Amino acid sequence: MTERDIKRALGKRVRLTDPKLHIAGAEYILSGAVIRRGERGFYYQAELTDVKCGHSLVYAPLENIERSEGACQQY
Repeated sequence: MTERDIKRALGKRVRLTDPKLHIAGAEYILSGAVIRRGERGFYYQAELTDVKCGHSLVYAPLENIERSEGACQQY
């Protein structure tokens, strides 16, 4: 997912694949994006809300996020 896709995907289902966390294709709701400044400059992170437990948040790099097939469903 790119910075441009964030606005279109806000509040919709996305899939997270992160081999470091052993997550493969888990569905979340894109609830926001955070811009941070690191040693190599600025970078974005996605704020994801768990579909099953709305109080659980995950922060992940945009490279690990893709839109879900049911992305037209808003929450």
